[in-house]
Amino acid sequence: MKTLSVFVLLCAVTPLVSCQEPTKKSTTLKPDSGNFAQNTYRNDFFGFSYSLPREWNKSRVSPSPLPSGAYYLFIGDRDTGHSLLNRVTVVADPESSNRAGLSAQEYLSAFIRAQVRQAHAEVTREPSSFASGGSDFYRADYKWVDNGTTIYSSMVCIKRNNYWLDWNFVTPSQRDLDDAMNTVQHISFDTPSARPQ
Repeated sequence: MKTLSVFVLLCAVTPLVSCQEPTKKSTTLKPDSGNFAQNTYRNDFFGFSYSLPREWNKSRVSPSPLPSGAYYLFIGDRDTGHSLLNRVTVVADPESSNRAGLSAQEYLSAFIRAQVRQAHAEVTREPSSFASGGSDFYRADYKWVDNGTTIYSSMVCIKRNNYWLDWNFVTPSQRDLDDAMNTVQHISFDTPSARPQ
């Protein structure tokens, strides 16, 4: 779980950036980094598309490094009028020998336990399953305080092609989180997920 714990800390810190972050391009090759056009992120390796409303944009931030093997697929921002943006971070984290056979539900539960322990987060929605776009996902919500500001977050997880795919949402209000979570309805996989994962 040490790798997952590092991943948790990076995911928790990465979204908390202001609108003034600089752009930095990564040259690391991935199985398929996907592309973003006409407000839709598409990844052929994982076989999915993710459409966002017009007010969302591809982020220009340079994210924190992830543990070996894991990588960012997409980061999107929506201006909130606050110093903090609404952010969605889509991450691919490969199954490894020390985490072989871990289901999406177990992976998400471990992530949430680590958030509670390391970020002193409060779970506001226990990990639970839901179906969207013909696939089964797991979701958990939590919040924590950063420099006096309450941050609202949700993680949505599914396992595909021996990777855990994670949508991490971070917002400055519960209302913004509910709005950001509506975008999950626009995740569409080419083939349904196997059950259970």
